[in-house]
Amino acid sequence: MIKIEITEDIVETFYNGVKDYIRLDVFSKKDKVYFTQEKIKEIITCKPQNFSKLSDEIKTQIINTKKMKLAFIGSQEKSKNKSGNFNGYNKFSTKHENEYRAYDLAEKLNINVCPYCNKNYTYTVIDKSSKIKKKQYTRPDIDHFLPKETYPYFALSIYNLIPSCLICNRTIKGSKPFSPETHLHPYIDSFNDIHKFSTSKPLSMCNKATDFDITFDDASDDADLLKKAKNNIQDFVLLPQYNKHKDIVLELKEKQELYNQASISSILSDTEVFRDRDETYLKGLLMGTSLEDKDINKRPLSKLIKDISEELDLL
Repeated sequence: MIKIEITEDIVETFYNGVKDYIRLDVFSKKDKVYFTQEKIKEIITCKPQNFSKLSDEIKTQIINTKKMKLAFIGSQEKSKNKSGNFNGYNKFSTKHENEYRAYDLAEKLNINVCPYCNKNYTYTVIDKSSKIKKKQYTRPDIDHFLPKETYPYFALSIYNLIPSCLICNRTIKGSKPFSPETHLHPYIDSFNDIHKFSTSKPLSMCNKATDFDITFDDASDDADLLKKAKNNIQDFVLLPQYNKHKDIVLELKEKQELYNQASISSILSDTEVFRDRDETYLKGLLMGTSLEDKDINKRPLSKLIKDISEELDLL
């Protein structure tokens, strides 16, 4: 729920790794005049703010949709072509020991928790201990922010590939129409700066899960961002999902009652192991989360815990 940080080095490595996966031989001579190497690089590295403009330009070329899908998404089978294998995004998404694939991108981005929901782990696990063969065990699902069936030419565009959890990508979002103009985009927007978790009633008045609902409060006065965030909340079903975690909110309320300022001071002064630690460290340890916004994507539910803890003056 914070913006994904991506470097130019990651983008350049991605471009060099996937540019030859696009099967240009399926296009007519006229189409090939358009799809120069410069244009392919523009498509692969296109930033979200330019999706709409580039998409409109490509549409004016009136290129056969079937050929477009075959070139950028690829065939489902390992059909023979110039690479001797299947191509496009379908090639990128499979495992390979030496060639650049989705595992390589996921490892570099290092996103441990889904940026859409902040509820599920999305870490990448690759065992490189063997000198003979590296083992690729698990990685995030890759969501196409703009659906690849509708925008096949963005199937291998790095800023259109969002590391996410299977639930958000396949079960909830699917092929819903998203765009940077209607929804928050993880590479340019930070949900954390726009909304904060709260409760429908003060927690001092609540003793059980039925006493309150988990809600969102505005943390921004930007109407456009708030509108996009609202669409994210609705389309990722965030409130119904998070209201399954009222037990965590009630646990935080109990911690507030147990660990008041006097208790914190006592632990720091009377417990030898904490004498060299400060209050910030101890509070983070007790709440089970980092106090830094930049660390929200390191553990599931970190935003919920941090926001409610702040509301309770625990942090």
